[in-house]
Amino acid sequence: MSRRLCAFALGLCVGSSTLAAETLTLSHGLSMQLGHGPQDSALGANQEPFYGLRYEPVLAWHWPDRRWPRWQGVMRTWFNYTSSQTSLPFQEQQRREIEHGNAELREFYLRRQLLGDDPRFALTLGRQRYADPYGLWWDDSLESVRLDYRATFSSGFLAVGERFAYYNSDGNTLEPGDQDIRYAMGEFAWRWHRHHWAGVRGLFEDDHSDRSFDDATDFTGWRAGFFAHGTLPGVARSSDYRLETLALGGDLQYRAPGARTHTDNRRNGWALVAELGHSFPRANMAPRLSLRAGLTDSPDSPYDGFYFSRLQSGRVNAPGSYASGLLGSFVRVDLHNLAFYSLALETRPHLGQRFDVRVSTLSLRNPDAVAGQRTALPISVGPNVRPGTDRDLGRVLDLTYHWQRFPQALNGRHLNLELQANAGYFRAGDALQGLGDDFQFSFSAAVHY
Repeated sequence: MSRRLCAFALGLCVGSSTLAAETLTLSHGLSMQLGHGPQDSALGANQEPFYGLRYEPVLAWHWPDRRWPRWQGVMRTWFNYTSSQTSLPFQEQQRREIEHGNAELREFYLRRQLLGDDPRFALTLGRQRYADPYGLWWDDSLESVRLDYRATFSSGFLAVGERFAYYNSDGNTLEPGDQDIRYAMGEFAWRWHRHHWAGVRGLFEDDHSDRSFDDATDFTGWRAGFFAHGTLPGVARSSDYRLETLALGGDLQYRAPGARTHTDNRRNGWALVAELGHSFPRANMAPRLSLRAGLTDSPDSPYDGFYFSRLQSGRVNAPGSYASGLLGSFVRVDLHNLAFYSLALETRPHLGQRFDVRVSTLSLRNPDAVAGQRTALPISVGPNVRPGTDRDLGRVLDLTYHWQRFPQALNGRHLNLELQANAGYFRAGDALQGLGDDFQFSFSAAVHY
């Protein structure tokens, strides 16, 4: 996407503010984050300061009116400036982490509501966002056709799509690893009790690109699983749970480091992520204790077992909470050859405030499957770190303070302000050689109007 197209998108957003409010609306988002941590979020890399700034205008068109539209069009644009490839869960990530200034058309789609005059169905065409609470299935924007279904006791969707471009001023052409991949995905959820939901999700991926030296892996296969979440009986429904199960199967063509040809392999795997929490709403600061755990299969090689696709992220963005990672805002994990558990204490010192402490332990399921490749580890490490022969990857301490101002009405619209401070500390285990302790500090702010 050229810079001229980005300028056109900005001009369209600004100029639209003078049009009829009944059919066209413009909202704004501004987020900022700065901190100090390992370069490009790779553990063991050199420590450096980093910062990022993003302005996000969203232009929405509703017809015939905003409350009950039959047609809806959306264009969401990003104007970014970042100092490094370090990214935090506070912001939705780009497909490529780009340093310095760039602009991107993140979403542009047309939706037909009340499909067949039935309020349960909607059809959407264009580049649109897909997300789930833990980012275990999809957390990205994709050019696609999507059919949505939403009723009182059930909901779901079916979609097919393929990424055609980055729509970014820094480079529009897809990298080899993102080219020619078709996706088919779907979800169905059923509320079988007043406070309990259960459902299934599926994702089919067809990498139909030609083999090339630059494209190291081509995977054609499926991911499918079951999920459930809800609250358990007690004082003010004080216990809650969430369960995610995932299975993978398909054919993989890969090129090992240093090899000149690709190898064909059958890839299978599974993963499980669960969380159980209990709140004490009548106690001081209304604390909540939770246990989050994850487990994958034990692969035989770096090219076997469950792993994250290009649509998945592991970014937790559950309703009623702030965005973070499975282990907090510092250490990111890939669900491959991994076992972890995480204990958290979440408190609410005052209205709109949260102070959370999370302690996590993570280990390899099969250290022999790493085969000396640091890229096969389920965490990102620097070039001087070498995989060892032990299972213990290490422990993470993550502290987060989050403040959200109660929405303020301004000119008939809501103004929202959020602040977040995070400190993370990683103590390396024997599975990582050449890595001592590491840390990161960050501060984030976001305004939406």
